[in-house]
Amino acid sequence: MPRPPTAIHLSEKERRLLVENTRPSVQHRFVQRARVILLAAEGMSNKEIARHVGLSFVSVSVWRQRYARHGIVGLKDASGRGRKRRLTHDQVLRIAMVACQPPAPTTHWSLRRLADELQFVRKSRLHEILKGFDLQPHRSQMWCFSTDPDFEQKQADIVGLYLRPPKNALVICFDEKPCIQANEREQRPMIPGHPQQRSHEYVRHGTVDLFAAFCVNDGRVLGGIEERHRGIEFLKFMKLVYRRWGQRHRTLHIILDNLATHDVDEVKEWLKQRKNIQFHFTPTHASWLNQVELWFGIIQGQVIKRGSFTSKEDLSGKLMTFITEYNKRAKPFAWCSGDPLKA
Repeated sequence: MPRPPTAIHLSEKERRLLVENTRPSVQHRFVQRARVILLAAEGMSNKEIARHVGLSFVSVSVWRQRYARHGIVGLKDASGRGRKRRLTHDQVLRIAMVACQPPAPTTHWSLRRLADELQFVRKSRLHEILKGFDLQPHRSQMWCFSTDPDFEQKQADIVGLYLRPPKNALVICFDEKPCIQANEREQRPMIPGHPQQRSHEYVRHGTVDLFAAFCVNDGRVLGGIEERHRGIEFLKFMKLVYRRWGQRHRTLHIILDNLATHDVDEVKEWLKQRKNIQFHFTPTHASWLNQVELWFGIIQGQVIKRGSFTSKEDLSGKLMTFITEYNKRAKPFAWCSGDPLKA
C-alpha cells in the first residue's frame, strides 16, 4: 500500500510567503515548489498537483515531505547541488599567476596556448576563470606620464587661459599635423545593407603638413598647408596668425608644444619685436592640454581617415575646404577643469 501524502496545514504568514514566491520575478523552479505546497494545502492529491505544476509524481511527494519537515526553508536547493568543483584553490591561483607572466618568445597568451601550457583546464573553463579575475591577456594599453618639473605651473597657466581669458585678449591653440598621406583608394558608396567600402590597395601621392591655429574664444580655425614643418614654415604661419588676429587685439596668447622648430633664433627675434604676443608652452607629454588636438581629431575622422586623394594638391584643397566650411558653424569647446586621469 502506498504511503498517504503528508498533510499540509498553512498559517496565514506561511501562505503569504509562498504566494510571494510565485511572482514572475522568482526563478521557475522555486515557483513550482511553492505552488506544490499551496495546492497541497487545498487538499489536492499528488497526482493532481503533478498535472497542474508540471512536475513528476515523485517530485511532488519529495517537496511535500521536505516542507513538512523543514518548513519553507526546505524548498531551497540542498547544498552541493550541481556539478562538483573540479579545480583546486591552488590550481586556480596558478592560472592567474601564469596568465600574468608573458610567454617567451611571444608577447601575450591566447586562451588555447595558455590551456596547452597549464594542461589541467579546458579552454572554456579557463575563459571563465580569467573573466572572474578580470584578466584580459588579449588587451594592452599605452601609458604616458609627463616628467616636466614645471607641469603643475604650466597646466594652471593654460587652463587659466581657457576658463578665464584676460580682457581684450585672444587665446590661440597652435600645432602641426605632419605627414598627412595623400593616398588614393577605390571606394564604393554605402547602399542599404552594406556600409561604405574602400579597397585595401592604394596609390601614394606623397604627404603634406597641416598647420592649424584654433581660436579658443570663438572656435574658428586658421589653416595652412606646407611641404615641411621647419622653423621657416612655423615663422611663416605665425606671421599669418598675427595678420589675422594680432593687430586687432591688445594681447595674443598662443599655446603650443615644445617642438624644437618653435624655439629657433628667427622666431625669437620676431617675437621680441611684437610685445603683444605671448607664447605658452604645454608640459612635455601633455598634448591633451592643447585644444587644437581636439580639432585635429575632428578633421582626422571627417576628412583624412576615409578620404581618397588623387594628389597632394587634391588633399590640400579638401583640407582647406573643410576648414572654410567648419568655420561657418564653429563653436568654442566647453573645456572642463576635471582630473583627466579620472575622465
